[in-house]
Amino acid sequence: MIDFKNLIKNNYSELIIFSVIFLFFFQMLSDFAERIYDYALLGLKPTLHLLALLFLFSSIVLLFFRKTISDKTLFILGELIIVTRLIEPLLKGESFLILAGISVSSFLIFFPAYFTRIKNKEQQTGTTLGISLAIAVTLSILFRTVNSTLDISVYGWYQIIGWVLGILATLMLVGILLRSDEPDQTDKVEEKSPANFGKILLLTLGLSSVFIIIWFTFISPTVISRMTEGNYIGIVIGVLAMLTLFIGVMILKPDLMNVLKSWMLWAWNGLFALSLALTVLIHQIIPIYGLFFPDNPAAYPIIAIPTTWVYHIPLVLMILLSPIIYLDFILLSRELLKIKPKPAKIGGSFTLGAGLYILIMIFMQVLPNVWGYMGSISAGFRDLYWLAFLIPGIFVTIPIILVKKKTMKFEKTTKELKSKSIILTILGLIFLGTVVGAFVTNPYPGTPEEGRTSLIIMTYNIRQGVNQSGEKNYDGQLELIRSVDPDILALQECDPVRIGGGNSDVVRYFADKLNMYSYRGPKTVANTYGTAILSKYPIADVAAFFMYSTHQQIGTTQAQIVFNSTLTFNVFSNHPAARTYDAKISQVEQMLSRVNGLENVIFMGDFNFNKTTLQYSMTTAVLNDSWVVNYGSFEDLLGYNSSGNIDHIFLSSGIEVSDAVYIEKGHSDHPAYWIEIQL
Repeated sequence: MIDFKNLIKNNYSELIIFSVIFLFFFQMLSDFAERIYDYALLGLKPTLHLLALLFLFSSIVLLFFRKTISDKTLFILGELIIVTRLIEPLLKGESFLILAGISVSSFLIFFPAYFTRIKNKEQQTGTTLGISLAIAVTLSILFRTVNSTLDISVYGWYQIIGWVLGILATLMLVGILLRSDEPDQTDKVEEKSPANFGKILLLTLGLSSVFIIIWFTFISPTVISRMTEGNYIGIVIGVLAMLTLFIGVMILKPDLMNVLKSWMLWAWNGLFALSLALTVLIHQIIPIYGLFFPDNPAAYPIIAIPTTWVYHIPLVLMILLSPIIYLDFILLSRELLKIKPKPAKIGGSFTLGAGLYILIMIFMQVLPNVWGYMGSISAGFRDLYWLAFLIPGIFVTIPIILVKKKTMKFEKTTKELKSKSIILTILGLIFLGTVVGAFVTNPYPGTPEEGRTSLIIMTYNIRQGVNQSGEKNYDGQLELIRSVDPDILALQECDPVRIGGGNSDVVRYFADKLNMYSYRGPKTVANTYGTAILSKYPIADVAAFFMYSTHQQIGTTQAQIVFNSTLTFNVFSNHPAARTYDAKISQVEQMLSRVNGLENVIFMGDFNFNKTTLQYSMTTAVLNDSWVVNYGSFEDLLGYNSSGNIDHIFLSSGIEVSDAVYIEKGHSDHPAYWIEIQL
């Protein structure tokens, strides 16, 4: 008969526990921030949902632990991380947010508490934590890549993946309890001169900075791709290759790290921090004006600088240097473990150096996107998106000064890692599965049928893939689009490739599922609300340009769509928005200036003006309203209040419209609007 107690005890693995728990932490932190953004900020005004951010300060409970934290307490906290992660995808609304918050909260107690439990095996544990973190990131990349940037392990029936991982991690957590029954044979060495709080706090800031860099950048490589207009598949392979190399070296030849000196670590960290910041900063450069958008309406429209290979130099360096953050995690963990911190001290340091720090960095990332909506709180953050990457780069570098020479020794530190061949085999399968997934999910549009006499044109403000209730709704919107089957599709508010959108890429997701060409206009670093063009026909001569703004950066996507050798359409996806009357007029003038001299124009989007405004009259003086072309008036022929609508498709004169339909809101907070034009 199988002795499960001994089976679990003998196969207990810190590597499995932390690989799963780190993965679940990133998943729940991503959901947590995304849902707060959807509820509290997507409506462009703060709500009480912001109070959920208090979950980030849960480490403060450790201040009330005067004695060592028990293994039973660790087990309960670990199970809370796992159980809430498994239940959360099954819920909606505030329940979803609360479960994600409890999971993140549990991790922010469990992780620092673990540092108070480890005695006399700091080297091995530190290495295990670093390898586990790297494995968690590879799993995140795999799960997102095979489902076009949406994590497949929290998606539909594929949630079984999460359950398998959760059960495996639970069994390993049981191992903690079983091992605690064994007498402790190690010598208990008390620290004669306990480290001061400042040292513990600085080490905590370093560890948290690693988490932040990974969350902001690496758990979903499409984030890097959209920031830089870099090749998505190339970035996925590059990031994964460096992760695989790091894990392989740490398992097979950790002694290679012994050649590193303190100055080398500083140089490596400094170069990584610089390349990370430059990867973002260089793509924020505005022609003539540098890093900051001008406040003068006469300066617009501003055409975004085309991305050439030179702009990808920092990106390549960042990816090549990225293993340093996992090495840092090992070294900083070892130093913190050697201190043997008391619960109260490490609880205080994680409250400030993790909870408060993560909260600040969330706002550093989000506020540049909503800089005009929260008064003086957010106004100063305009065009400072790059700071959200520079700051953690600095704070992961500075604590390296605390790393002692003996901490950097790696001889035989992986001796206790069992089944190395199994780990490497699994790692190889993850790499292969991710690469195959990247290629399989990449769209490969075919050649549309010849002899077409009409095209379906559609515009849709998708509210970042969120429905009217604030729930993520990619598939609902996708089905609506499929029901229309457009040949050319313009999207607005399609910028969730940031932590506020769960680092998911709705444009890539739609393009992959619809098998269409796509161009997402302004890069995410410009902090527009996102416009994009998708097409069954080849897209050429793309450009992004910006209009004058009073409260949010406004960007438009422009492209030529080649129907055949004799017919090319000039297509625009627009989303102007302004508070003042003068700004509204300026934006229309700036948009229309890009239309002058062009033929076969399809000018569409969420214009934020209806048919009773001067902006509408200015636009229809140059282009025709497709609704009026089809119906001859504003009359509400299809049961929709077309005269009050702000979503339009304007056309060059001579383009004939044979149908025009508004589809009621529900899947988004805007209706979809589509027309059929004759060729």
